Amino acid sequence: MLNVHLLQSEPRVLLGATAPAIGPDIEARVDEIWQREKELRPRELYNGRLFSIDHCDAKTIVGWISEYRYFLAQRREPSLHAALKIKPLAVTGVLFCPDGVLFGRRSGRSEMEAGCWELAPSGGVDDAAVGPTGQVSLERCILIELEEETGVRASELSAHSRAVALVEDPQSHVTDVVIMLSTTSSADQIQHRFAALENPEYSELEIVAPAEMQVFRRNRADSLGAVSAALLDTLMQPGLCSDFLNTAFETMQIQTMGD
Repeated sequence: MLNVHLLQSEPRVLLGATAPAIGPDIEARVDEIWQREKELRPRELYNGRLFSIDHCDAKTIVGWISEYRYFLAQRREPSLHAALKIKPLAVTGVLFCPDGVLFGRRSGRSEMEAGCWELAPSGGVDDAAVGPTGQVSLERCILIELEEETGVRASELSAHSRAVALVEDPQSHVTDVVIMLSTTSSADQIQHRFAALENPEYSELEIVAPAEMQVFRRNRADSLGAVSAALLDTLMQPGLCSDFLNTAFETMQIQTMGD
């Protein structure tokens, strides 16, 4: 079961932790798993770099930069987490447009939750977002994912991004910072941008009106990604954040009118 924590402000994210020392036996096992995976999908596998969390709370996230191959090995053999301690940081966007909230369906070749629907954009935090002082820009991360995955550019956003939640997955050890975004682009314009992408990471997009969100959640019960499902279930709880999506949608419209 995922843990959702609502945020009052965006946490400060920075490098400041030391990666654990990895013994030769563990290193050899990681290499073995990596080589096996490369043989299975040589064109799709890339040993990128990701931000791994050492400490995380509502105000501060501290970690180090790790190689992706360690996380992959840990996913294939969960017992390796005791030695590798990889806890990736990721971002998930809640993109509002005049027609609703954006969802994307992950392609069948995705490493995680292939074919599932999720709030879009989303992706991991890597060293490209690290500034000269070691501070990480979550806004830069989500804007890069936004353009790569949907074709929507930062210049098309109508309000500043805002972090609204942390979603922790104890099983995968991934923590997502959920960031609210808004654009004046219509659903048709977003779909047009998406159709022009050469190598889309999603197989399709869908824009869901706030009034239809509960129906969408119910109809996608078996195909909605874990992070998006947990977030929607939390935000739509009566008495906790009832009508959050409608309120946020109206707020974004007000901000847009004031720009």
